[in-house]
Amino acid sequence: MHKVVNPQQIRLFDSFDNILTEKTRKRLLYGWQGVFRHVILELMPVEQISEHFDPAMGRPTKELYSIAGLLHIKEFMNWTKLEALDAYSFHADIQYVLNLEPVAHDISMRTLERYINLFEEDEIAKTVMSKVTATLVELLDIKIDKQRLDSTHIFSDMASFGRTRLMGVAMKRFLTQLKHHNVSDYESLDVSLRQRYAPGVNQLFADAKKDSESRRLLRQQVAEDMYYLIKLFADKPEHAHRDSYKAMERIFYEQCEVHEDKVSVKEKTGGNVMQNPSDPGAT
Repeated sequence: MHKVVNPQQIRLFDSFDNILTEKTRKRLLYGWQGVFRHVILELMPVEQISEHFDPAMGRPTKELYSIAGLLHIKEFMNWTKLEALDAYSFHADIQYVLNLEPVAHDISMRTLERYINLFEEDEIAKTVMSKVTATLVELLDIKIDKQRLDSTHIFSDMASFGRTRLMGVAMKRFLTQLKHHNVSDYESLDVSLRQRYAPGVNQLFADAKKDSESRRLLRQQVAEDMYYLIKLFADKPEHAHRDSYKAMERIFYEQCEVHEDKVSVKEKTGGNVMQNPSDPGAT
C-alpha cells in the first residue's frame, strides 16, 4: 500500500513551530532547504514509484515524496547510505526539507537499498534530474514582478546558485554519473577538473574569492570546463544520451556562446536573475 502526502498541502498546525525559532526558520526558508521543500519536492515522480505498490493491499510504504527527495539529496550531498539513513531519521532540517514530522523515523538499510534499486532499474533518477534542472532554469528566467507573493522567496533562494553555480551543479551531476557508470573515463579527466567539482553541491566554489574579478574568472573557468566536457563526450553515446549530459548541454547554450572555439558567458540570458553579492557565481 503506497503512502503519499502532497507537499503543497497546507497543515492546520505546523509541527516545526515547537522546535524552530523565527531566526532558524528563516535560515531554512532562505537556504537550499527552502528551495527544495517549496520548489523541488513536488517534482518527485511519486506516480512512477507508486506503480510498484498495491494502492490498498500490503504494509504502507514510506511516504513516497520524502523517500524520493531523500535519494535526490543523497546524490547532491554525496552521502553514504548510512548518512542518508541518519539524516532521514534524526536530522530536523532534512525532515523539514522532506515534509516529515520532526520526530525519529525508522528506516532500514534494506528499505533504502530497495528504493535505490527501483530508481536505477526504472531510470527514475533520469526523470528527476531532467525535471529539476528544467525547473531551476525556468525559475531563474522568470521575472520577480510577475510572481505570486507567496513564491517570491524562491528568488532569494535561487540567488545562492547564481549562473556559475547552476553550471557547476549541472557538471557535478554529470561527473557523478560518469564516475558511477565508467570510472576509467572519469579518471581520464584532468585531476584539477575533477577536484573542482568534487565538493558537495552546497560547498561548490565555497573557497572562491568575493571580488568581482575573481568571480568573473571563476565563471569563465566553469564555462570552459563545461564546453570541454560537452565536446569530449559528444561522440560517446553511452554518455551523451544521459539526461545529465543533455541538461548540461542545454544550460551551457542558454548561458554561454562559442565563437571560433572561444567560450564566452552571455551578458544576459533572457530574464532577471537576482544576485547575492556574497555568491561567488553572481554576475
